[in-house]
This record gives sequence, structure tokens and C-alpha cells, in this order.
Amino acid sequence: MSDMEVYRILGAAIAKRRAELGLTQADVAGRIDLTRASLANIETGRQKVLLHQIYKLANALEVRSITDLVPPSFQFIEDPEPVQFEGSDVNDRERAQLEHFVRTFGSS
Repeated sequence: MSDMEVYRILGAAIAKRRAELGLTQADVAGRIDLTRASLANIETGRQKVLLHQIYKLANALEVRSITDLVPPSFQFIEDPEPVQFEGSDVNDRERAQLEHFVRTFGSS
């Protein structure tokens, strides 16, 4: 699991619980002192969340524990092997972009 994957999973859990309660993003954002746009970014995994914000979210979303929102386990990816592009004439910048794309979307 990549570092950002945990934020995507957290965001999806927040959005799901918010929908179950029939709350808007503006409703929840107001309860936790964030803008609606910030909550939208959190729900899509584009914005990192501070620990105290997770506690506020758990309270606003009426879950018993923050563990109801976060993945049950998380293991950082350590030193992934480089992606090989055989027979390809890509420069270093293109290679980095392709590798990022493969690592981000290749396991979905």
C-alpha cells in the first residue's frame, strides 16, 4: 500500500459514513472547522489529515472510534524495484512519470 493509499481509504470511509448520516460536506466541514473544499479533498484522498482532525471527524460522523474510519492495517511499501521499460526511448522525466502512473494505477 502506498503512503497516499491510506488517505484514499480514509477519505472513502468518511464519504460513506457522511452519506449514511445524510450529511452534506458543508455540514461536516462546519463541525470540524474545515472548509467544504478541504473536506472534499480529504474524501477523495488528495489531502492529508492530521490526527486531531481524524478525532474530530470520528466525533462529527458519530462513530465509536477512529478505527472505524482508518484501514485495519497499513504496511508501507519499502524500496520498490524500478519499473522496467524495455525497448523504449523515454527520457528521465518521462520515465519518472510512467513509473508513478504504473505504481499509482497499475495495482488497481
